[in-house]
Amino acid sequence: MTTHHERMIGDFYSEFPYPWHVARLARCGDPALYPALVSQEVGDYGHRRLPPDCRIWVPGCGVNQALMTALRFPAAHVVGSDVSEESLRMCAAAAEQVGAGNLELREEGIEGSPYREEFDYIVCTGVIHHNPDPGALLARLAAALRPEGLLELMVYNTFHRREITAFQEALRLIGHGQDVWSARRLAGSIDSDNQLTARLRAELHEPEIAFADTWLNPCERTFTVGGLHDLCAAAGLVLEAPCVSELAKASGAYSWELPVRDERLGGRLRALPDLVRWQVGNLLLFDRSPLLWFYLRRRDNPLPLAGEDERDEAFLDAVPTRVRATERVWLLEESGGYRPMDGERPVSEPAATAFPQLLADVDGRRTVRDLCGAPGGTMVRRMRAELATPAGPHLVARVAG
Repeated sequence: MTTHHERMIGDFYSEFPYPWHVARLARCGDPALYPALVSQEVGDYGHRRLPPDCRIWVPGCGVNQALMTALRFPAAHVVGSDVSEESLRMCAAAAEQVGAGNLELREEGIEGSPYREEFDYIVCTGVIHHNPDPGALLARLAAALRPEGLLELMVYNTFHRREITAFQEALRLIGHGQDVWSARRLAGSIDSDNQLTARLRAELHEPEIAFADTWLNPCERTFTVGGLHDLCAAAGLVLEAPCVSELAKASGAYSWELPVRDERLGGRLRALPDLVRWQVGNLLLFDRSPLLWFYLRRRDNPLPLAGEDERDEAFLDAVPTRVRATERVWLLEESGGYRPMDGERPVSEPAATAFPQLLADVDGRRTVRDLCGAPGGTMVRRMRAELATPAGPHLVARVAG
């Protein structure tokens, strides 16, 4: 069952199926690895939060996301839902090529979803902000989540979208809301030098589907951390922890900590409650603040809720081992199909890490604290993000003893 608005969004993404197929797909050879890495990111070094055979829902999955999730969690049952028939067709074709037998695709929206406490893990990124009532969709996601489950959510950051929001509104007023030719013509004709035109010129010659997804989307909402917190509270959800996405890690803009020259002021900022500190970072880092990408939990989740400091301490007291898992890799060809690479590749590429010495010293016996002491400031947080998360899959750390 889909609503009128979901059909409109489905039509848009069937015409502009963005993002296109990813250039690289990889199936992890260790079914327990990514469940452990997700658990670590929320501070669980006992690796109980997500079992390898968990049930996962990827609503608004588009062309790639459900398939990438199924390959990372090969022992899980993954349900990918979308309202775009073309996106699902493309996803199904790629899934068949790489043998993702644990992926089930369904043409359905979120608003009419029937799920009740069915999933251990829900991955919904870049979806609910394309609905006029994102709170209603978030309530549906909360209903589908099991009491101890985890919801990974990304919505647009208000401070990242000011130029885009202005251009979309202008297009609608002119009467060319989803006309790519008219939008490109307008973008290239504005005779003014400002932040909006600078961004338009930089993206004017992007592929059509990428340009349309950014500048012509028929509906989008944006949020601050405070606004997202309020939206979650109304749905019975709580912001649990920031999620470091591969996109954010590649750009280096994943930290919510506000850098200040005054050490005394820095100490006061670090002492703030997590939510307040994230809000301050969002407001003062402004357009350089991270993506609004968080793990959420149900308010009635019976498991203890760890704060950022507690997650840091748990990491320091855990015994790390190097990730030795391998993955099967497929590369996208010009024809649109995927070609398997010969052999398998290591999941962890130590040369790409910011802490090579720590990796070199890991011996499976000593804790992180034994290996490097207790780094000051926000260094532990950075180490966690870079080394022991899905975006930095280099260490699996377990509770000592």
